[in-house]
Amino acid sequence: GSILCNKVWLCAVLGYGAFTFVIGAFAVWGPSYVQSQFGAPLDEADLYFGATAVLTGLLGTAAGGMLMDVVTRKFGGDVQSSSLLVTVLLTLAAWPFCVATFCLPSGINSFFALIFIGQFLAFATTSPLNGVILWSVEPHQRVLSMALAVVGMHLLGDVPSPVIVGAMLENLSNKSLTMTATALWLGWCVVLWGVAFGLARRRARRLEGG
Repeated sequence: GSILCNKVWLCAVLGYGAFTFVIGAFAVWGPSYVQSQFGAPLDEADLYFGATAVLTGLLGTAAGGMLMDVVTRKFGGDVQSSSLLVTVLLTLAAWPFCVATFCLPSGINSFFALIFIGQFLAFATTSPLNGVILWSVEPHQRVLSMALAVVGMHLLGDVPSPVIVGAMLENLSNKSLTMTATALWLGWCVVLWGVAFGLARRRARRLEGG
């Protein structure tokens, strides 16, 4: 059938859009937030925030891949459902750290400690999620599946988010509240990937029964 009619794939990509919405907004507006809240020079804030994003991206993606190897060996056949469960659990772990980054810290060190942990856990979802995007469709659809997913997650995520969050920061006086609300958007990842997990498990049981 059509890729766009594949409910597991669709939920996975919509969740990916929510993920890139948050990460994209963090990348663009995080440094100026650090400058305004903690008085750090913008060039230093940009350097530290960029380094944190790169490091957590590399380490998180690698950790997610290794975690999937363990899950695949342990649970065997239903890799798709296992991958989705891992993404949900990792996002649930990342979510409070990302939210706390903007509503708790009284100092720059605690801010970067929280954002490091939150982004590390968030980026760990990308390896299993990319696997789901490929495994949820027929083998001959996989190239198109990944291409559509990349376009979709950018159109729904890091393309509009800097504009939307920037407008909120400009028009709302409370920058901490705006960035906290942005971090809360990760909740859609939990919901959509949780739905995808339920659909994938139902499909796997149907195949086992058939």
